[in-house]
Amino acid sequence: MKPHIFTRAAFGAAASLAAVAPLAGCNSDGEPTSSTSHPSRSSDTQDTSATAEYADGTYSARGVYGGAPSHMDFTVTIEDNVITDVESELMEDNNDTSRGYQERFAAALPDEVIGKSIDEVEVGVLAGASSCGDGFNDAVAKIRDQATNVT
Repeated sequence: MKPHIFTRAAFGAAASLAAVAPLAGCNSDGEPTSSTSHPSRSSDTQDTSATAEYADGTYSARGVYGGAPSHMDFTVTIEDNVITDVESELMEDNNDTSRGYQERFAAALPDEVIGKSIDEVEVGVLAGASSCGDGFNDAVAKIRDQATNVT
């Protein structure tokens, strides 16, 4: 083969990636987002006897994520330290692409978190939304604080 064929193929692959990459995030302005990895909680290192006790109730918090920044509001119901319900509210000022990611994430979220311990729940990419999970995890951290500081 001639060397220019490889150059043309490499250029085509790079151009395709450049066209698709901005759509992979879950940012309110359609800009690509950087994905951050979260270390998994290992069952070997988790001491279940030290699990926090959370007050039963319904709690709400805003989860912020991405570079814009973007956000979603989440309402979580906790009973006996277990999530029994979750609702998501999308960011109001949103472009069509980001709104689509948030809508798909919100639709997939209940199946992922209902029935799980509030102490252990953590989500990543759901329904193709690469950053919305960071927003949910941010909101859950705030909700844990709310539920432990109830008097």
